[in-house]
Amino acid sequence: MFDEAALYGGATATAALSTNMYLFIGKSDAWSGAYTTDGGTAYTNSDTSVPDPNNSNAPSSDTTANTSYTHWKDMIAAKKVASSDVSHVIGRNNWTSGRYYAMYDDTETFGDLTSSRAAQDVYTGSTNATATLYPMYVMNTNYGVYKCLFNDKTEGGRPTPSTIEPTATTTTAGAPAALADGYVWKYMYTISAAEALKFVTTGYIPVKQIRDANAYGEGASTGGMAASGAKDDGSDQVTVERNALNGALDIFVISNDGANYHFENNIAIYNSGSTTTSLILTSPGLTANDRYNNASVYFTFSGTSYVRKVTDSVWDSGNSRMTLTVTPTLGSITLTGSLTANIAPHARIDGDGHGHSIQLTANATAANSVGGVTVVATGNSYTIASLTVEQQGTAAGAGAVVTPIIGPYGGHGYDAAAELGGYFVMVNSKLTQDESGAFTTTNDFRKIGLLKDPNNDNTFVRTTAATATQSKTFTYASNSAVISGDITISQTAAGGASAYVVDVNATASTMRVIDVTNGSSDTVGYDAKPGSWQTSTVAQFSGGTFTLSAVANGAMRIGSGDIIYVENRAPVARAADQTEDIKLIIEF
Repeated sequence: MFDEAALYGGATATAALSTNMYLFIGKSDAWSGAYTTDGGTAYTNSDTSVPDPNNSNAPSSDTTANTSYTHWKDMIAAKKVASSDVSHVIGRNNWTSGRYYAMYDDTETFGDLTSSRAAQDVYTGSTNATATLYPMYVMNTNYGVYKCLFNDKTEGGRPTPSTIEPTATTTTAGAPAALADGYVWKYMYTISAAEALKFVTTGYIPVKQIRDANAYGEGASTGGMAASGAKDDGSDQVTVERNALNGALDIFVISNDGANYHFENNIAIYNSGSTTTSLILTSPGLTANDRYNNASVYFTFSGTSYVRKVTDSVWDSGNSRMTLTVTPTLGSITLTGSLTANIAPHARIDGDGHGHSIQLTANATAANSVGGVTVVATGNSYTIASLTVEQQGTAAGAGAVVTPIIGPYGGHGYDAAAELGGYFVMVNSKLTQDESGAFTTTNDFRKIGLLKDPNNDNTFVRTTAATATQSKTFTYASNSAVISGDITISQTAAGGASAYVVDVNATASTMRVIDVTNGSSDTVGYDAKPGSWQTSTVAQFSGGTFTLSAVANGAMRIGSGDIIYVENRAPVARAADQTEDIKLIIEF
């Protein structure tokens, strides 16, 4: 059901993005291109096309083999991504009254459960219809996230509309009680205020797994998650994860009610205290031997609910009572006081788990048919399970079809990221003003990317600084006119070497430049390469000249690390008092 490869990719990326990853910005110069004969736009610096060459329309990201060269030449500055800046995310689905929601089903594809599907069969409450079926999870108005375990399916398998917002924050194991609209919602977690500010958008919400490792079964006899296997951040989600039961049978779907079954409610019972294998019914509804064979008896005593299967039933006409032989035995239980029991056909579950205990209930609108399932104990560790409604005594009951829904590995709430489809990773980084001088605030940028494990310039030592200026810094002198950003400069002596000015510090006589390109000269320049910029040499720009005094490389070694993500955008203008809140979403 789950796309494990995608989830693993997302988890691996989250770990990588949380270690030594940098978010970079680049390209202050405009996207350039000209219309092609087919009406597209060929971009000379991107090898891609879009319909309109206007500056505001960015081309698609280039995927050619040499694309990284361009990204490094365009790069202006980078900021280290903190672990708190990265999160798995899922599509945002606000709970909305009147919508039909999918329910978790171990037989359905994960894509269907986590996407909206149009024209699905539904029941409005009065008639069959078709409508959109929304994903199986929602976020409520308090930022609580819930997973739908049951959508009040009718006998025909049609969900009804959800009309009551889930708000309970129950962290105990098993399915909570159904709301008045019939829906059963499993509380998963609540998004904190800090998480909301970073990772909640109009289209996405954060999701995470708090557990430190896959700790299922460690020291836990119930199939739950051992407390030692998870971090504890004090949130409800930790408790939800620890209480989750692997392969539990929380929900049962009735696709056919059947007919001619026998049910009795509130029948007086007791046991003699001298036997652990029998119960006695007084004033039973049936008064003949074997009439209760294969029935289930459900009763509550001293706050504990019990379900026992009847293997034999003997009518005592002299004392007007029915003696039931039951399994499993009552053990040391001696019933006292005025007790009553409910009688129903026995529901036999065949599977590879254990610990379940359920009781069928009658249909309130169709006599002698199955209307519901009371889960006394969910059991655990099921990977396969089927349910058979057994014929009771001499009754002719038949036709009921009840299907157990097997919970996911680890149980509902054990791994929210896997259960809800956290195959997307969001990186949220804020560029605050000039970031201590590393970033320009007087020019714009058109490219955003992620760079993993770069090295410091001219070394093989890993970059770890909080920020890094990657544009080259030219020191100049003797300028004949004011130099400003957003101009191209060149040097004839270097055979036409060129660069694009990002910004200028006139006080320090420095400019930061990108897209530094060598010329055709055979003379070596500042980096001992032919055609590179030459110091102590005149350079030109539109309206004037200057003398290049020195060249300083960017902080990171060009070509080091891995550029794992690039996004081209319309120009984003920066200002000295401005903060950009950048959110990148990567799908795996």
